[in-house]
Amino acid sequence: MTRTTRRKRRAHEHTYNPRLIVAGSVLIVAVAFAVIVLTADDSSTRTANAGQTAADFTLPGLSGEVSLADFRGKYVLVNFWASWCPPCKAEMPDLYAYHRQYQAQGFTLLGVNVGEDANTVQAFLAAYGFDFPVALDLTGAVYNRYGGDGLPSSFLIGPDGTLVKAWRPGAITRAMLDRDVTPLLFQG
Repeated sequence: MTRTTRRKRRAHEHTYNPRLIVAGSVLIVAVAFAVIVLTADDSSTRTANAGQTAADFTLPGLSGEVSLADFRGKYVLVNFWASWCPPCKAEMPDLYAYHRQYQAQGFTLLGVNVGEDANTVQAFLAAYGFDFPVALDLTGAVYNRYGGDGLPSSFLIGPDGTLVKAWRPGAITRAMLDRDVTPLLFQG
């Protein structure tokens, strides 16, 4: 066999490694799936049990107990989140800005942190300058009562305590809040 023939044969043998092709294909599918899930809008939004009374809860907060019943008479966005969750961190500035802008119109954001201690939650909120009410669901019991599909998950509760809309799981954008919540604040 000549030197040129051996070089061509070696080049051909190393060009098509089936393991690398399979691994690359799996990686591409995983990245595409992650992009679809993290950027979903209407596909991650669904109304679940709309019109039913939302499950009431009382949990420890950062400065005393927090109860969903304390917010009757307002639209409340109950947002289940954790500081380690990238989509939770990504949506938080929009949720907080919306809360600040519309609290005088009867809207409030109630963050329910799932599984983290008070020190971790306080450090996170302080680092970003957030000051909305936060409840601590240390065991995840309330999160599980609300479906526990993944983080973040959010539920819009009406002034009468009924569930208006659910986003689970999936991050909420400002555009989604403007489309789905703002009209409710200015009706009637």
